[in-house]
Amino acid sequence: MYEFTNRFKKNFGIKMCAQDCVEDPTEDNKLRLLAELILRIEDGCEALVPMTVVGETIHYNTVSDGFDEWIPMFTDWDELTREELPEFTMSQPIRCILQDAFDHRVAEGIVLNLHTEEVFINKEDLDLVLDYFLQSEAE
Repeated sequence: MYEFTNRFKKNFGIKMCAQDCVEDPTEDNKLRLLAELILRIEDGCEALVPMTVVGETIHYNTVSDGFDEWIPMFTDWDELTREELPEFTMSQPIRCILQDAFDHRVAEGIVLNLHTEEVFINKEDLDLVLDYFLQSEAE
């Protein structure tokens, strides 16, 4: 059950749009998901990302779909903890996660809620979201 009292409660819209993308993978549903990401970024919302510590450096964990690597992003603790809890997890602003995934040399983008919806958002789609903010900041 989704916990409405936690700090990730505004991410519920992302979760619902991701479920819509899984149930009906149309372009309209994908665009609604990207629009919801924009709204949550504007609200300053955060999401959870598993991390790995190597020496004094922190790296994003990636998962493979058999061909490409993706950075997992979770909307809340319930989603993160459905499987084995990662050794290290960070809560970060969604905008930072998307920007880091876009800039990541190895990852093709993010996979949202890996253990349930498992929606892949590639760099082309991340670019649409990030361009919106670059244009609005320039105005």
